[in-house]
Amino acid sequence: MPPINEQKRIITMINSIIPFVQDYGKSYNRLQYLNNSIEGKLKKSILQEAIQGRLVEQDPNDEPASVLLEHIRTEKQRLVKEGKLKKSALQDSVIYRGDDNKYYEKIGKTCSDISDEIHFEIPDSWSWTRIGTIFSHCTGKALNSSNNRGTLMKYITTSNLYWDRFELDNLRSMPFTDEELEKCTVTQGDLLVCEGGDIGRAAIWNYDYDMRIQNHIHKLRSYVPVCTKYFFYVFYLYKHTGLIGGKGIGIQGLSSNALHRLIIPIPPIEEQSRIVERVNLLFQLSD
Repeated sequence: MPPINEQKRIITMINSIIPFVQDYGKSYNRLQYLNNSIEGKLKKSILQEAIQGRLVEQDPNDEPASVLLEHIRTEKQRLVKEGKLKKSALQDSVIYRGDDNKYYEKIGKTCSDISDEIHFEIPDSWSWTRIGTIFSHCTGKALNSSNNRGTLMKYITTSNLYWDRFELDNLRSMPFTDEELEKCTVTQGDLLVCEGGDIGRAAIWNYDYDMRIQNHIHKLRSYVPVCTKYFFYVFYLYKHTGLIGGKGIGIQGLSSNALHRLIIPIPPIEEQSRIVERVNLLFQLSD
């Protein structure tokens, strides 16, 4: 116990120090917030540059994205002719910029103004298109008591699908018929996207064996070879900027129809690979 006058001096000193301690606490909390959020913000900035065509230089020797889309149309015509694809799949949209600088979408003989769906400008060698133009897609099987025919096989749910990875330790099983297997089986290179749960969460199935999926997962398989990782990054950015599962202009759910109509920028095939290579490098540096 100090003398009374020293007690007063101690209290005066403590009172003078407390505001500095409180300011330090606020600064520390702000620093922690920045440390925790900077990686996510940096990744979004990198991907925003990537899908607007500003992350890598355009190469005039690349075939423009319009040629890639034409290859896709040719492949669809072949599949329809062989009876492997419905004729309705040929009713793809063609998105173009008019002389009035507005964007239009032509489906068959119908043409409509879709300028409100175009959120930024892209290079001349790129194109705007719908996910359903590039990928065939479907969901898996719903487990219910009335749908119990077939062979018991393991499958994955949204609880096994995370961003850019899978957790396969605790797989469930349900019966699949031969007809269901054709629809519900994923193979190496397929892009899987959550319809339910964390809507839009995606990963590429890169295992050398096939797997089955349940009905809350979309399976996307490109009609012609593309750099699938580029499209994974599009889903990542759209999800984290509210264009999927967000409010306002964001897609609230991701039904098959909503996924089919999701509009994205597509670069030339060679540039897709260069973008992914650069993004991977920058993500490693940010980590």
